[in-house]
Amino acid sequence: MLLTCPNCRSGLQVPDGTTAMVRCPACKTVFSSADSAPPEPEPEPEPEPEPEKPRVRVVVRKSAPEEEKPKPKAKEKPKAENRDFDPVSEEDDRNRKKKRKRDDDEATAEEKKERKRAFQRAAIGVKLIWISLVVFMLSMLLILVFFFQAAFVVPDPIFLTAAGVLGIVNWLLAAAGVALCLSGPRAPGHWEYGIAAAVAVVVHLVFVLALASSGKEASVGKTADEVHGDMGNARWGVIPTRLDATMFYLTAIFYRDNQGATPKGPMLASMICGVIEMTRTVLIMMLLSCLSRAALDEGLAHKCTRAAGIASGGPALIALLMFVFVAALIETNAGLNMFTMILFVTVNMGAYSIIVGTVFPAFMTAREVNDACDEPFQSLIPQL
Repeated sequence: MLLTCPNCRSGLQVPDGTTAMVRCPACKTVFSSADSAPPEPEPEPEPEPEPEKPRVRVVVRKSAPEEEKPKPKAKEKPKAENRDFDPVSEEDDRNRKKKRKRDDDEATAEEKKERKRAFQRAAIGVKLIWISLVVFMLSMLLILVFFFQAAFVVPDPIFLTAAGVLGIVNWLLAAAGVALCLSGPRAPGHWEYGIAAAVAVVVHLVFVLALASSGKEASVGKTADEVHGDMGNARWGVIPTRLDATMFYLTAIFYRDNQGATPKGPMLASMICGVIEMTRTVLIMMLLSCLSRAALDEGLAHKCTRAAGIASGGPALIALLMFVFVAALIETNAGLNMFTMILFVTVNMGAYSIIVGTVFPAFMTAREVNDACDEPFQSLIPQL
C-alpha cells in the first residue's frame, strides 16, 4: 500500500497491512501507517478549449461633411464631328457602315428602289460634272494655243471664240449636274453644300453675262481686239474663265499702271467673278464629298475635300507667280521689249497651265465619285 509522509508529503510503498513504524527516506521522519497523510486527490483533467470563432472586423466610415463631398461632374456635351477634317477611327467607320447596313436591311422594297433611283440620278449628275471639267480644260488649252501663237505671229481670234463656246457648254453641264446631284441620296451636309453650289452657279452666270455684255473689262479677248480692230473677241474671252483675272490682284496693288505690269482697264468685276468661279468649284466638290459618304466611301469623301482645297489654292499660287515675275521686271528696269513680251506671254501660258493643274484633281475625283454612285456600298464587300 502507499503511505504519505506527514512532513514532506513523500510517498512510500509498504506491504499491505503493515502496522510497524516507517521512516521517510526523504526527511527521515518516523511515523506509523495511522499517521500517514491522506493522498491528494487527482486533479480533474481540464476541458479542451473550444476553437475560437473568426472575428469579423466592422469598419465604420464617417461621412464627409457636406461642403467636402465632391460635386458630381457635369455631363460633357459630345463634340461635334467635322467629317471632312477630323480623323475617323476604323472602329467608328465599321460601326457606321454596320448601322447603315442594318438600316438598308430594315428598309422596305419601295424605299430600296427609291434609293437606287436616287443613286442613278446622282451618277448622271456627277458624270455631267466631270465632263464639264473636261470641257473647261479643253477651253484652257485653246487659250494656251492662242498665247503660243501670239508669241511669234498675230494670233487668230478663232481660238478665243471656240474657247468661249466651250465655256458656255461647261456652265450648262455643271448646272445640270448640280441639279441632278441635289436629287441624289441624302447624306450629312448634302442640302447645305448642294444649295450653296447651285447659288454659286447662278451668281457666276450673272457675272459672266454682265462682263460679256459690257466688254469693258480687261481680258485676253480685249487684247486681240486691239490687234485685229474687232469688237467681238472681248465678249468671248471672258466666258471660259475669269480665274486669270485673280492673278493680277497683287500686281495691281503694288504696281498699278507701271510699265504695263497689269492689263489696262477695269479689273475689279473680273476678279470678283474669278473668286465666285473658284467658290463654285469648291462647293461642287464638297457636294460630291457628301455623295461619297452616302455611298459609304469615307476615303473618297476626304479625297473630294482635298481636291476642293487644291482648286481654292490655285488662284493664290498664280497671283504669287505673276507678282514675282512683274516685280523682277520692274525692279531690274528690264523695260518692255521683244524679249520681255515673249517672257510675259510665257508666264501667262504657265498661269493657264496652273489653272488646268488645279482642276485636274477635281476631274479625277469626280470620276471616282461617279463609279461610287453607279455601284454604291462597295466598301462593305470585304466585311461580308
